[in-house]
Amino acid sequence: MKKIDEFVNSIYAHVSGEDAKELKQEMRSHLVEAVEELKAEGKSETEAIDITISRFGDEKQITRGVFSLFKTQTNVIKNLFRTSMVALILGLIMLIGLIWTEHNNQNRLQTIDQTVNSVFGIMADGTFSEEKINEINSLVDATKEIEYFALYENPEPGKGASKQEMVQNWDVAVESGDSSIKGSTEYVWIDIKDPYENYYMVAGYHKISPLNNNLYAVPIGLFIAFAVLGLTSLFLKINTNRKVLNAFIK
Repeated sequence: MKKIDEFVNSIYAHVSGEDAKELKQEMRSHLVEAVEELKAEGKSETEAIDITISRFGDEKQITRGVFSLFKTQTNVIKNLFRTSMVALILGLIMLIGLIWTEHNNQNRLQTIDQTVNSVFGIMADGTFSEEKINEINSLVDATKEIEYFALYENPEPGKGASKQEMVQNWDVAVESGDSSIKGSTEYVWIDIKDPYENYYMVAGYHKISPLNNNLYAVPIGLFIAFAVLGLTSLFLKINTNRKVLNAFIK
């Protein structure tokens, strides 16, 4: 069956890989089976081989067909696989970005709360001193998330007043940041009034909008696309090979 082997080898000379090897072996088995059937009808082996090969078709035309089909199949599978990888990478980038943004927002809020609580702790006894003022200034200046901060001192400790009166009439012991944003609705404001009417504290920062949970549907959708496209490319690789062979042996 040397001539059969040469014929099959010539057809698959330009394609390689495990898929090509399997198809090559199946084609050889099909041709050998056809030769045996002709021999059983009384043909010599040489005649049977020649008839089988002639029935199969022109060698050059078949070679071009096999090469073309393999090339088309490979390109489709490669494109599906590449698209699935792009979906995976984009999904990971978006997921990491969303997690980072959410974590960063939480850290900003936590930093602001820690600074405000620290100032509240420093002023726990309701008294002012140069040391306390310097410490508060350092804390607030180090907290870049706070856009504006003010600590008002009651000139008449223990005497109550409205918030408007505190801002207008009380002494400013500490002030940091952009005073032009005072009262702006574009900012979130924290105000703490000393229960003993000795001080009043105000801190403002940019609104930190919570992430819309629906945004997580985007990376999830991309991960699903990755899985579907990846499985599709694998399915095509397994099943298309059989169709390539059948296109020539039927």
